[in-house]
Amino acid sequence: MSRFVYGSLLAPEVLNALLGRVPDRTPATLPGFVRRRIKDAVYPAIYPAEDPSNASVDGEVLTGMSRRELAVLDWFEDEAYVLTRVDVTFDETRVWSPPETVEGVEPYLDPSIVMAYVFTSPRDLYGVWDYEEFRREHLGSYVAMCEAFAEDVKHNDLPGDDDELEDGIGDEVK
Repeated sequence: MSRFVYGSLLAPEVLNALLGRVPDRTPATLPGFVRRRIKDAVYPAIYPAEDPSNASVDGEVLTGMSRRELAVLDWFEDEAYVLTRVDVTFDETRVWSPPETVEGVEPYLDPSIVMAYVFTSPRDLYGVWDYEEFRREHLGSYVAMCEAFAEDVKHNDLPGDDDELEDGIGDEVK
């Protein structure tokens, strides 16, 4: 699976702190959703817009991740988020299309499926979240927190290993 990211996970420094590398990233837009600040948090949330016809969220689609990397990101996200299948659009000037489904690969590793972390409690949301403000004011301490998180989960029993890429090509599917 691919992940549509729209907040702190847009920062390469955050991805590197969590995963030890920066996965492939492609700019994308998620129509029908809004991005907002969360009360008492430096990262944002998305949720379906009341009027989806004029709403969208810019972000990136992360691909080429191992089962373990996907599990780290899933575990990193707060329980107030629900991993949700989404349909994103790509700038037509960019050459990108979801990779073909590989026969025999379980759905969790299907790179053509794009998932996003959708917030479940819109009453805690307000205003507009600003990526550049996040980078200026919070990136250093946020990266340090992510490094500590990555160290904590380093030896946890998470699915997969770092050699198994999500596309399953050339890899044994377990």
